[in-house]
Parts: sequence; structure tokens; C-alpha cells
Amino acid sequence: MGTRVREKWERVAEWGGRLRHPESGARRSLLLILKSALAATVSWFISYELIDATSPAFAPFSAVLMVQVTVYQSVIQSLRYVGAVAAGVAVQAVLGLSAGPDLISFALVALAALVISRWRVLGHQGPQVATAAFFAFATYTSATSNSDQVRELGQIVLLVLIGSAVGVAVNVLIAPPLRYRSAEYGIRALAQEIHDLLDAMTPELGEGAPGADTTKGWRDRASRTGSLITQSREGLRTARESLRLNPRPWARRRRRHLTFQAYEQTMEALVRMISQVAAITRSLDQRHREDEDPDSDTDTFEDTEDSDGSDGSDGSDGSDGSGAPRESGGSGDFGDPEASRGPVAEDPRDPEYAPFLRGYSTFLSSVADFTEVLATLDEDHLREQADRLGEAAGHLEECRREIARTTDDHGLSLTDPTEPYGVLVVEATRLSEECRYTAEVLSHSADEPAAEGR
Repeated sequence: MGTRVREKWERVAEWGGRLRHPESGARRSLLLILKSALAATVSWFISYELIDATSPAFAPFSAVLMVQVTVYQSVIQSLRYVGAVAAGVAVQAVLGLSAGPDLISFALVALAALVISRWRVLGHQGPQVATAAFFAFATYTSATSNSDQVRELGQIVLLVLIGSAVGVAVNVLIAPPLRYRSAEYGIRALAQEIHDLLDAMTPELGEGAPGADTTKGWRDRASRTGSLITQSREGLRTARESLRLNPRPWARRRRRHLTFQAYEQTMEALVRMISQVAAITRSLDQRHREDEDPDSDTDTFEDTEDSDGSDGSDGSDGSDGSGAPRESGGSGDFGDPEASRGPVAEDPRDPEYAPFLRGYSTFLSSVADFTEVLATLDEDHLREQADRLGEAAGHLEECRREIARTTDDHGLSLTDPTEPYGVLVVEATRLSEECRYTAEVLSHSADEPAAEGR
């Protein structure tokens, strides 16, 4: 019993610790709850105590809806919400007052409201047209005279206006949300995903040719990144949007170096790198599929495009890179002349395959080192991190050159569609270019303070 109590208090203490961090999810959630409760209470007081409305709940309900993630969204959504409610009430006023409170009138109101709710201008608030129309119809049927009916319908619109105004005011005046770090977190998440996958791959490749189950696991893992990419892009959008209409005088000055353009360039480079790593895993896995079914389609080795049709090189400077060749290691050692990893598991179909993968693992390990730095991206330490990224990009370019050189020395075919060498070498080149491009973007951002409003 004592152990469980202690564990509960430890969880409470851990949650309390997270509250001390301004950018923590726990703190943001608590602040959103408190602001929503305040907006609802103020709206209820106005609608119930001051106006003595018949249906005062419309006001606090509207207020809670308007305490959005960003100030900009609060303003935009409040305008759409009020417009949707006004449209629904207007439909009821026109049809209800002219046809009376019967079933046919309700059907006509429902039909008209649902048609208007499809209006794209209303966005996500479109369904509120029908909701408001139904509530208005119920209010209309309970009224005893035409004047009461008109007054009740007008009161619904007034309460929604009050609730929306209070919700927006609370969101603007009390700790207006600033989410500029969301873009940074998205970059970290993408970089960490690449690092973790490569960190799992390199030891296996260093031992020689991995088994079919292993390569299939890598391929499956690389293909499950769609939701993470979507979340990261959404975080970037929220970060950029959180500065719009934000009244905090220091909101824009808070960003020292990184502009949202730099965030976006870095994020899209990581998205392309994920696609390139996925192409590598497909090539490694396809070799096993070919062994199982020699008559299967071999186009996979030639397919180096990512899932959205990009060729993986957009956004980089497109050059073939620079950097001095490695001083140690001959052209035939694939990056590990001493063979310190032990005996290599050879592929009986191609004895050169396992040694090639061994050298390739050295390159992928250098890419993992690069993404490890990005996985801790912090604008407050950008200069130091940019220097580390530049060094890491230079090292992985040396590793890539070693792969290309030893591939030529061993006469490995880069054009044979039944062999993975061509895809692996091409994707290594693209990964190197993306890493160098990312390092240059962040280095440039570290040298020049972020321009206000970008």
C-alpha cells in the first residue's frame, strides 16, 4: 500500500516539475483549462446575471470554443462561428416565421441549414449552422407570440457574440499563446527518428549482410513516418501562426536567429532524408525478395523517388560536394582496414556485398551522428550546434567519397538493376548533400539575426 502511495506522489511531483517549464505540454494544458474556465464563468455571469437570458448556456459554450491554440485562430474561428450561428438562426427566422412550427418547416430548415453548412468560407464551423438552426427551432416552438419568437432568436445571436468576444478577449489578454518552439520540436522529432533507425541499422550492416527479417523490419519502420512528418509540419504552421496578432511585445524579438524559412528548409531537408533512408532500406530488403523469387520485378532498385514524387534533391544546392579524401585507409578497405568487427557474413551470390555494406555502415553512422546533433536543436545554442553540424557534414562527405572510390576499385556495377549498389551509392550522395545543405542553412541563420516578421 505504501509503495503505491509513494508512486502516486512521485507522479504528482513529476507532473509538477513539468509545470515549471514554460514550453511543457502539461503547463500549456493547465493554462488552457484555466483560461477556458475563466472565459466560461465570465460569459455565464454576463448572460445569466446581467442579461437574464432564457438560454444563458449559449454564451459560456461559445466562449470555451474560442479559447483556441493561437490568438489568430481565436479571432478567425470566432468570426466564422458567429457567422455560422447567425446563418442558422436566419434560416429558422425566415422559414419558421413564414411556415409555422410543424414537421415540414423543420425539414425545410434542416435542408437549408445543411446546404449552407457546406459553404467553404465557414471552414470547420460549418456544422454550427445546422446546430444553431435546430436550437433556434426548439426555442421558436416554445415561444408564445411572434414578438417572443423574434426576441428569443435575436438573443441566441447576442449570447454567441458575447461568448465569442469573451473567449477571444481572455485568450488575447491572459498569457496569449506563443508556440514558436513547436517548429523546433518538429525538427527534433524528425531528426531523432532518422538517428534511431540508422543507429539500429549500422551495427547489423557492420557485421555483413543482414537477414531478411532484419531488412524487412527496417523497411517497415522507414515506411511508418507519414504521421510524424504531418505532425512536424503542423507544428511549424502553428509556430508561424502563433505570432500573428499576438500582442506580446517581445513575441517576435524572442527568436534570436532562426527564421521560419530556416525552420521550413531544415524540416523539408529532413523529410527528404527520411525518403532517402527509406530507399536504402527498400534496396537492402529487395535483395532478399529477389533471392526468394528470382522472377519478381527488379524495378525497386531503380526507384529512388520519395513517396510524394520528389527526387530527393530539391532544396539542396545540387553540387557534388567537396572535402579532402581520408588520409588513412586504402581504397579497398571500405572504411575499416583492420576488420576489427570480426568475420564478415558473406553473401554466397556476391562475396563483395558484405564488405561493401560494412563500409556503408560507416557512412550511415556518420549520418546518424549528424542527425543526433539536430535532435537536440536549440536556438539558444545555435552557433555551437551549427559548427558541430558543419564538422559532421564534412566527415560524412569523406565517408561518401570513400564508398564511391572503393566501389570503383572493386568494379561493382552501379547500373545493374538486379544489384543494390547503384541505389545505395546514389542515396548516399543525396544524404550527404542534404546534410551539407542543412548545415549551411543553420550556419547562415546563426550568423544573421532573425528578421522581424519572417
